[in-house]
Amino acid sequence: MGRRRSLAFLMPMPRNVSVDIAAHVKRLCGIGRQGLAIAALLLLCMGARAAFAGPVADWRYCYAGSDQTRRFYISQPFAASGPLDTVERQWIAWLGQQAVRYETIGCPMGPDRAAVEASITSAVRYNATQGRSAVELDWRSNRE
Repeated sequence: MGRRRSLAFLMPMPRNVSVDIAAHVKRLCGIGRQGLAIAALLLLCMGARAAFAGPVADWRYCYAGSDQTRRFYISQPFAASGPLDTVERQWIAWLGQQAVRYETIGCPMGPDRAAVEASITSAVRYNATQGRSAVELDWRSNRE
């Protein structure tokens, strides 16, 4: 069986105690200077990759519902990394330009396109039971 490692490093240390983190990691993991350098390089690369990857985009669609016209307006699914309120303001402005009348709006999001498409299907089905017909609109957020 392998050597058991101490969990002493999980205990809080007094503030006046100086700790050499590199020596601690080398002792606990049994790696030398070269192994520590490789581990540091890997961590640096992973951090740089995350920094350059940019914000993760959510998938969304927007809708507008009108009981007066008995319609449920929906956009196509789109990827957007901007704030939700920005996307909703763009949707409202575009609806105004198209002279679409509505009482409710929203821009639900999902983790991927398939989840958003499933949400659209469910919303269309629900609105059909409420007597509202679905109207697909050709709109996409400026923040794609």
